[in-house]
Amino acid sequence: MTTKEAEQTLSVIRTLMERSTRYTNLSGHAGIAAGILALGGSALRLWGNTPFLPTWIGVLIAASGAIVFFTARMARQNGEPFWTRQTRTVVAALLPAFIAALVITMALARVGQVALLPGTWMLLWGVGALAMGFFTPRVISLLGGSFMVAGFITLFLNPVSDALSMGLTFGAIHLLFGTVLTVARYSRWMERALTADA
Repeated sequence: MTTKEAEQTLSVIRTLMERSTRYTNLSGHAGIAAGILALGGSALRLWGNTPFLPTWIGVLIAASGAIVFFTARMARQNGEPFWTRQTRTVVAALLPAFIAALVITMALARVGQVALLPGTWMLLWGVGALAMGFFTPRVISLLGGSFMVAGFITLFLNPVSDALSMGLTFGAIHLLFGTVLTVARYSRWMERALTADA
């Protein structure tokens, strides 16, 4: 075996090992659903004047349910179990940011500083997404970076309307990223189908 062949073999092995540690059951539909639910929460806050914390906690619970549903469905479509080692790794990467968000939410609510929560949630979701980015496709790192920037801006601008800031971030950004994931997956599916037909 020549040096060039050995390098090519090592490159193939490295690629296969990386794929085995990457989490690939990311559903664009989950992102779209989360975005729609966040926009629904914004509408409730804006026009229904619903209470701040119950509204956004309700959106979080509904969005989490949608994410689990669509992720499990994609795992089934890929012929994989839902709770794999990669899934556990991604959840473990997200968990510290999620726990920090819960603790800070309780602390800020107790001292009457709920206006700081939207920016804090954005920042911590960004941190969690960046942590997951080590084990997921690059688009999740881009999502995390987007939310960190949005959180920084929101905390320092301190917008009057949580409905607007949450709608533009948790709503619009999730819709955008969910759509990108869905289109990319559909394009790959179409490419495989056309190749198979050929």
